[in-house]
Amino acid sequence: MTFIAAMDHSGGSTGGVLQRYGVDYTEDNKMELVHEMRLRMVHSSNFHGENIDHAILYKDTVERGMVEELRKKGIKAILKVDSGCNSQGLLKEFDLDAMIAFAQENKCVGTKMRSIIHNIDDIDIIIEQQLQLAKRICDGGLVPIVEPEIPIDSPNKQILEDQLLKSLTYQLHRFEGNQVWLKLTLPEIPNHYATLHEVPCVTRIVGLSGGYSTEQACLRLSLNRGMQASFSRALSEGLYHDDSNEYFETAISKNISNIVEASRG
Repeated sequence: MTFIAAMDHSGGSTGGVLQRYGVDYTEDNKMELVHEMRLRMVHSSNFHGENIDHAILYKDTVERGMVEELRKKGIKAILKVDSGCNSQGLLKEFDLDAMIAFAQENKCVGTKMRSIIHNIDDIDIIIEQQLQLAKRICDGGLVPIVEPEIPIDSPNKQILEDQLLKSLTYQLHRFEGNQVWLKLTLPEIPNHYATLHEVPCVTRIVGLSGGYSTEQACLRLSLNRGMQASFSRALSEGLYHDDSNEYFETAISKNISNIVEASRG
């Protein structure tokens, strides 16, 4: 069983990644430093296509040559195309056509867009926006990953998950694209999203770690049949800049092995 490595931190979230990695940075060098961290991860002996089938990348990372590095390991690239969310959790305006063209030119096979669900009344419009853009991505010959994230610390997490399932079920049955992958916050009730596997256009469902520890994320994921991982923080947990190569290799290999096992469901 394989999973998706989420390595798509943008300029706004990269600082937190580097802080957890234990390296000092400036605004001028932070993207270079996080790229070096990602390369170190990719060059691990267990970071390969038999464990990880796709990796989600930020545009800057693609421009630094990461797609070719992944290809050498038997891993396909997916491009993060959005420019963040507004206070309502909707995607900010961005040039999707330009991002589709960039993905095609750089041999990415799919895209990812993340919205954030804070309020129940916003769910329908968030999914509508995501699927409108996903249709255009499908038309461009790419696989869209739709990610309507529910924060793990939301006081109404399970209520939001109930409404999200209803909205996704209704709108996906009317989706005019040929396929879509869903990236969803690991639910409070195991197999909460299992019925979405029955929707014809849904070809894959993956879970995001969302700030859970590797142990918590893997436990929650293992309880959901048919859901693989698309982890970021849980993949890089316990990795530090000053680690020896041997210790770094041991730490990331343990994370990868645990995530692969949890993805078996």
